[in-house]
Amino acid sequence: FCPTRCSYCSFVSQSIEGCMKLIPEYVNKLCEEIVYTAKITEKLGLKLDTVYFGGGTPTTLTAAQLDRVMKVIANNFDMSTVREYTVEAGRPDTITEEKLKVLKANGCGRVSINPQTLNDSVLEAIGRKHTTAQFFDSFDLARKVGFDSINTDIIAGLPTDTVESFENTIDKLIELAPENITVHTLSIKRAARLNHSGDREVLKNPADKMVEYATKRLLESGYLPYYLYRQKNMLENLENIGWTKQGHESLYNIYIMEEVQTILAMGAGGSTKLVDKEGGRLERVFNYKFPLEYNKHFELMLKRKNEIEEFYAKEK
Repeated sequence: FCPTRCSYCSFVSQSIEGCMKLIPEYVNKLCEEIVYTAKITEKLGLKLDTVYFGGGTPTTLTAAQLDRVMKVIANNFDMSTVREYTVEAGRPDTITEEKLKVLKANGCGRVSINPQTLNDSVLEAIGRKHTTAQFFDSFDLARKVGFDSINTDIIAGLPTDTVESFENTIDKLIELAPENITVHTLSIKRAARLNHSGDREVLKNPADKMVEYATKRLLESGYLPYYLYRQKNMLENLENIGWTKQGHESLYNIYIMEEVQTILAMGAGGSTKLVDKEGGRLERVFNYKFPLEYNKHFELMLKRKNEIEEFYAKEK
């Protein structure tokens, strides 16, 4: 769930404006799926290495709902082996001190607070309802609560953005000194609203100059590139690059890109990735994409989780 849908977004996420009524049932079923999956992992002897809570904006939920979901995770999985716990608090307008304290109290050590740009007119153009000031306030609040590992996402090539404006975004973020800065390049997906707006001028945005400046400044400022991936329809055939301060690399980001580790996904749109390193096999188990489908066909979807056991049985 997200507060609003960004114009460039093609992720399977729901605007909270139109589906608030789905959330209580969705949270109930998500907690049930977590319990069900935890029993399978316990039976198989699988150990958690990282926890990543994101896709959409988890902090769209209330503090009480976040607390409930995180406690269900902690009470059903063995957390003693977890090396990294990330929650996407992506939209600054969903962040409160109470929510951040809930995240911290339940074991989260890393959060993403994503401005995408530090230009208010660009934020408005892409359909985000928060302001630059709200981003700075949320970042300061996360530091106050005690988070010492913060990621910030930005996007090169956004509608109405300029090279000068983007350079200002990079410079201001470097001044803030987050542990991770992820520099995305705009990718206009088929399902994104921007792809159906009729305004293709955005494709002429000089994203290459923006990324070139970001690379120069981040290297000068002691950040190191540690993961990279490409998507379809990216401007200038560029890529997304994760930058990090030494020792703050996100393990989950590395594992999901390298496909070297099984990832168990829960929730609407979740894609479980089962990896057999010795046999070279990789299989996926998909959840229903939309919250309405997830709620409606939950029992059938839950049965798919049994494929995890079947996969490990083949290994033996």
